[in-house]
Amino acid sequence: MSTAMFKMVNGVSVELSDQEVADRLAEELEWENGRDARAASGVRYDRDNRLKSHVDPIVSNPLRWASMSSEKQGEWMTYRQALLDVPQQAGFPHNVVWPIKPE
Repeated sequence: MSTAMFKMVNGVSVELSDQEVADRLAEELEWENGRDARAASGVRYDRDNRLKSHVDPIVSNPLRWASMSSEKQGEWMTYRQALLDVPQQAGFPHNVVWPIKPE
């Protein structure tokens, strides 16, 4: 069941042709895909900042890393992997659950 689509021409409602309907639907899909791409880019940017500001200062500092217990190192490695896995979440990019940073 299809619903007719209309446009206004000189104040008169005119039904769109099949080609006009197809063009409009293609434009809407392109816009939606662009919105998803922009959202995904924003989430990846946030994720990368969390990696850079939370994880890198710890795991790239050999003295700091060596001073941590293996349990604490494991927490940081799990956190890092969870950040890397954000794009694989079912709700990505519009419904992301951010992992909790270890203390």
